Amino acid sequence: MINIDGTELKQITFDESFDAFPMFSYSGKKLVFSSNRNNNGTRSTNLFIADWIE
Repeated sequence: MINIDGTELKQITFDESFDAFPMFSYSGKKLVFSSNRNNNGTRSTNLFIADWIE
């Protein structure tokens, strides 16, 4: 996460794998992102949906 002016960069996922392309739901209550975690070395990328709690 980062402000539109480029300040206050914050990490929102904490896995050693590739996590990228986050998008919020229209309501702002869910976050979806792609990741290659839990793929057993296959290099597959999956989508994950998480509740956004501030």
